[in-house]
Formats: sequence, structure tokens, C-alpha cells
Amino acid sequence: MAEFRLSNTTLKRMMHHMSDDMDRGLQGGLSKSTIGMLSSFVPELPDGSERGKFVAMDLGGTNLRVMIMEIEPGEEMRCKQFNTRMPNWAQHGTGVQLFDFIAKALADFLIEKGVDQDGLPVGFTFSYPCNQTSLRSATLLRWTKGVTAKGCVGRDVVQMLEEAIQRDGRINVEIMALINDTVGTMVAAAYQNNGQCDIGVIIGTGTNASYMENTKNIHYGLQNATEKYNYNQMIIDTEWGGFGDRGEADYIFTEYDKIVDKRSDHPGVNSLDKLIAGMCMGELVRLVLEKLTRGKVLFEGLGSETLFTIGSFPTKYISEILHDDCGSYVHTRQIMGELGIDDYTFSDMLLFREVCVVVSRRAANLAAASIACVLNRVKKPHMIVGIDGSTYKYHPFFEHWVYEKIRELIEPGLDFKIVQTGDGSGRGAALITAIIWRLKKRRQAEEQKHLDRRLSIEQYEKEREEKEKQTEEVKQIENKWFDSPTEVIAAAIGQSVAEDPVDVAAHEIEEPEESVVEPDDGPGTLVDEHRIKPEAEPETPHKKLNGSPEKDHHHHHQGLKNQEPVEIPYLNGGQDDDTSTSSLSEELDGSAREIE
Repeated sequence: MAEFRLSNTTLKRMMHHMSDDMDRGLQGGLSKSTIGMLSSFVPELPDGSERGKFVAMDLGGTNLRVMIMEIEPGEEMRCKQFNTRMPNWAQHGTGVQLFDFIAKALADFLIEKGVDQDGLPVGFTFSYPCNQTSLRSATLLRWTKGVTAKGCVGRDVVQMLEEAIQRDGRINVEIMALINDTVGTMVAAAYQNNGQCDIGVIIGTGTNASYMENTKNIHYGLQNATEKYNYNQMIIDTEWGGFGDRGEADYIFTEYDKIVDKRSDHPGVNSLDKLIAGMCMGELVRLVLEKLTRGKVLFEGLGSETLFTIGSFPTKYISEILHDDCGSYVHTRQIMGELGIDDYTFSDMLLFREVCVVVSRRAANLAAASIACVLNRVKKPHMIVGIDGSTYKYHPFFEHWVYEKIRELIEPGLDFKIVQTGDGSGRGAALITAIIWRLKKRRQAEEQKHLDRRLSIEQYEKEREEKEKQTEEVKQIENKWFDSPTEVIAAAIGQSVAEDPVDVAAHEIEEPEESVVEPDDGPGTLVDEHRIKPEAEPETPHKKLNGSPEKDHHHHHQGLKNQEPVEIPYLNGGQDDDTSTSSLSEELDGSAREIE
């Protein structure tokens, strides 16, 4: 069993290869690397302000869970939950059958609980490798964990679920986000640790990890995005379970690992999954026990048909055997009986137990090396690792082994803490849905604010243009006055103009039927009835007009008496207007007296 014992040198070699693969994955995805480094499009961790009612669905392994989560700041999340095991016809039938089963389970649960589902936000945890191009769009790359439903690979998972919900026709919900369970684990761990979690890890039926990466380092994922991504960071779904698929970790594989891979549903893929996760750990132990028995090292070569049957040793046996107190071996004896082994010695029980330790400790060391690799990339002084998964939780020594080995492998000066999350994939899905909902509302508020600001600017510009227009009109009037004041006066009083302001005034005063009078032969200035004697010649004697002076004088005087006072507008304003009007009035009165 020496091949299961890995030195730190071997583990650091693996870490180096894994880090290189992660870099290649960020650049070119699975075309360049066995570690996909898939974009989740989740930009933030919870900040504690999330609130509301959300639905979370968790499809992982062979189980489906549907949850209604109520979130309030500063309070424990309240949850109503429905669990069901997926039947074989759903796991291994067609994609339509699988997603119809999921849609029916969702509708049944919401209707049973009397939930108002009109537009209810739903987060869908989908624990299988996908090429995600937005929060709501992801193409299935391959099935893992024993699922083989046909017609799904290469299809959009969210679209398949929405089509199934429409076929069911009983509910109206909004799929807000497709979530990987590891991303959900990271978010759930952050929620319980004041918004901080640097790595989310799953060690259960399969294994995977997620961490927050700078957007500038994400090339492949954003090149294929169907929506613009406007954030500086993003949670990356590493999909590290595929590490080793191209032979880069052959130095770790044992003969037993190769047998397990060959017999699996997906030979040649998910290599690290098969080394670490619970899906294969029990079968690895069984293969070792079978070889030791056939080699007569164990049970004196007398095994059992059950022990030699593929898949007869579930991973839970390992946890139960290692839970035994030294000397009692209650669980060990019970499991031997279930395997059909009745004749064994105390040494057989010790070796039986040792096989479980060696195989599961190698899994813990490989998990620790993988976590240390990511911690060395994040490089923060104090980091938090959130871990979920049945293998990590229920194995009595796994947590301790992982922690101690990370300590040995992490770079100097870095510190970390491991927190165990409860139901990361379920609570995490609800929390991510709440985060996306919060960001959506914030974006809508910002858009409204921008719209209001734009409308305010448009209103301001409109008012400014109106004022400029009014100012320009005033300037045009002023310029026209200074260029041709008689036209301005005529426009103001609605009459035609003479050649200067005095002509205008006289024209306004004269009765319309008067004609021009002929001058006499005596000395003086020619003047028509519209001309007023200039103020500059006050001493000039009155000229005798053609016809009877008395008659002309009397008629003209009557015209002055009957004429209404005339106000002539001036643009000078104030005192100048009064003075000008007064001067003109005095001229008229003077002319009248002179005529008399």
C-alpha cells in the first residue's frame, strides 16, 4: 500500500502542475487545460443587506432539493425544503425526462406550500461542468456523478429547465441564476463569516473549488460571454476535478485508480474526482481488500462473493469503521458481517482498518494540496476556506488531515482558517439569487437616476435656449432702434414712418383729410401741414399760408384740440423716455401758439 503514501515533494510537484493548468484554463478554457476555470458571472459576495423570499433548487449527484428561503439582514435564514431522489429513468433517460421531473417537483412544492410564485426569483444549483456564458445561460460540457441523461451535452441548461416549466404550465417563476454548488458554498461561507470567504471547496460525491479572480485575468470566459460584464472581479468555478485527464498526474495514479477509471461511466475524465471524492473511495478500498485477500494476506485468502463484487463497499463504510474506538471495533465487525466475512482475526480487523486509513488519507492529502495551490494564488495574509460535502463532514479524520497538510504546503507568511458550511449548495443558491436581485435593483435605481439627471439636463438646456432666444430678440430690437429709430416707433404705434421722429409725431397729430398747402411768395421756409416749426427758430415770424390765414389757423387749431395725446415709446427707458415725450409735447404746443 506504499503507492498511496505521497510525500510533500510529490504533492508540491502536483501543485506546480495544477497552478500552470489554472493559468492555461483562464486563457483558453478546456481547449488549453484540463482545469476549465469557468466563469460564474457572480461578481460579489453577500454584504448582509440581502432580504426577500427566494427559491433555490439543488441538483447534485442523485438527489434533487427544492427550497423556499426567506432572508432578512441579521437573522438566520428560514427554510422550507423538499427532498427527492431522482429515479433511474430520469438519471439515465432523456434530457426531456430529466428536466420534466425537475419542473414537476418544483411546481408541486410551490403549489403545496401556497407560495405566490408570480415572478418569484429562482436560483438553480447545477453541479455539473458547464460553459457558462452569462448568469442565466450555460452549456453542459459533460455529465458526472453517474448521470447519463441523453440529449443534454451541448445544450443550454437554463433553457431546458424553462422549457420544462412551460410544458408543466402551472407556475410562473424567473430563473435568475445558474449556480455551481462550489460557488454556492463559497457564498454561503461568506454569509456566515461577515462577507469573507476566499475559497469554496466541495469534497463529497465529487470535488471542486471556487475562488474570486480579477476580471483582467479572465480571458476565455469573457470572450464567450453573451452579456457585457461590468465588474472588476468574478467568482471562478475551477472544475479542478478534471486535473490529470491528459496524463499530467500519472505519477499519482495507482493500479487501483486505473481500474476504477476504466470501469466508471466516464473513463479518462474527472481524474482528480476519482482520487479524492467519495464516489470512488469505497471502491478503491474494496479493490485493495480484494487483492490482499486473493494474495492470502487477509482473511487467510478466504473472502466472500460480496467482497469480490464491484460496488459492494460504499464509502460510508470507511467513515463507520474509522469511527470505531480502538479495541472495540463494533462497526468493523458489523460491516464484515454485511460483506459475508465470518472468519477473521484481530490482525485482520487492524489491516482492514488500515486500508481505510491509507486510501482516505491519500484523498485528504490530495485535497489539501489542491487547496494550498489556490491559497498560494490568492496570497492574502488571512484567508478563509469554506468547505462542504459529505466526505469532508462525515469522515472522522478528514478535516484534521486536510488542515495539517495545508499547513505543510502553504507558502510562508500566509494564514488561513477552515469553516464548515451547512448546506452550501442550497443556501448558497438562495444567497446568490438575493445578490443578483440586489444588484438588479441597484442597477435599475442607477439607471433611473441617470435618466432623471438626463431629463434635468435637457430641461435646463431647453430653458437656457429660451432665455438665449429672448435675449437675442431684445438685442435685435435694440440694434434696430439705433440703426433706424423711426421704424421702431412706427412698428410700436402701428403706422407708416416719415423720415425722422418729428415727421412721425406730426403725422400722428394731423387730421387725415388735410392736404399739403402751398407756400406764399414771402420770405420764410417751405413747410407742409405736417411740418412743425423747428425749435431752433423760435423768433421767426409766422408765415402767411396760402388761403385764408384765419381759416387755416382755426382749422389747424381745432385739429390740435381734438387730437388725443400721443405717447411715443423710446427704448432708452426711465428718465430719457419722459424727457423725450415732454420735449415733443412742448414743441407741439409751441407750434400751436405760434400759429395763433
